[in-house]
Amino acid sequence: MANNVEFVRTMTEPLHRIQHSEDTTNEGKKRRKEFELFESIEKVDFGGEDGHVAEHTDLMDLEGIRVTRCTTTRSAITAYMCGAEKATNVDVGRGSDGKLQNHSSNTSSFRKYLRCRYEQGVENGGNHRRSVFRLGIGNKDNMSGYAHAFSIIAQPDGSYHWLQSFIGNYSLATWLKKKDGSKLSGLAGVLTYAELIVKLDTLDRLMMIDGWTNESNNDYLDLFNVDKNLEKVNSRSTRNHRRWIPDHRLSVFTWDEACEYPLPEEYRLKGEPSDEDEDEADYGTYGDTCSEMMILNHFNDLEDLLGDLSSLE
Repeated sequence: MANNVEFVRTMTEPLHRIQHSEDTTNEGKKRRKEFELFESIEKVDFGGEDGHVAEHTDLMDLEGIRVTRCTTTRSAITAYMCGAEKATNVDVGRGSDGKLQNHSSNTSSFRKYLRCRYEQGVENGGNHRRSVFRLGIGNKDNMSGYAHAFSIIAQPDGSYHWLQSFIGNYSLATWLKKKDGSKLSGLAGVLTYAELIVKLDTLDRLMMIDGWTNESNNDYLDLFNVDKNLEKVNSRSTRNHRRWIPDHRLSVFTWDEACEYPLPEEYRLKGEPSDEDEDEADYGTYGDTCSEMMILNHFNDLEDLLGDLSSLE
């Protein structure tokens, strides 16, 4: 990934072809039309309705060739680790709202699942589940420039790779080489479990702000490697010069476990493994404490949502 200039483009180009060659649900058609209208009104390139499409190539911009759009990078990582089928399974063309499986106002459910899997690994003699997590952070104002998408890859030794890029700022390849002396690994994107929890603490703090302060800017920089204050000074975009308002607050956290890897090479750019292969690669839900916990958590989230709706009546 770090040395392959075409990695993200190579992994995501087939996704766009798959996306438009498949039958689209009625709900998917509706959502696509809504997206196309929004994109045309706002006159901005989101990389397609699912973010799979890389930005246009500028041969004078090496980072642009590598791809800096965060959603495209996340799609590429999912396709590489989990296969094209998983990389497109929440596409709006399939009737999805484009959100991942879990969405909330904080990182609580993700923390619970991480802790459960980490403790399982410790009990298993330090042999940890190899998981690919897709994550996103968003707000009410889609044009604010604060939303982000990234991946976390759980390693068998109990460490985690935080993988990301940021549109117009840096590519995945550049991020993979970023050094950080405060991390045990010496790299910004390779974290211990404790270091990852500190990151999630920072993210929760950023989701509770009432205004953009130096602390908020430092938290955003620590998480996503972008100095928003400096970006405002250097950018010619009127969007980046807008005053911070509550609709800019990062208020929705989404995540899911895309797969357990490694995935056989032949499945990365085409369909799913056979049922037999999938059984061997997945713990399954029945009898697995962490998976059962997440099902219960979904019901609790639904109860909370229904409670919030009832309070509005």
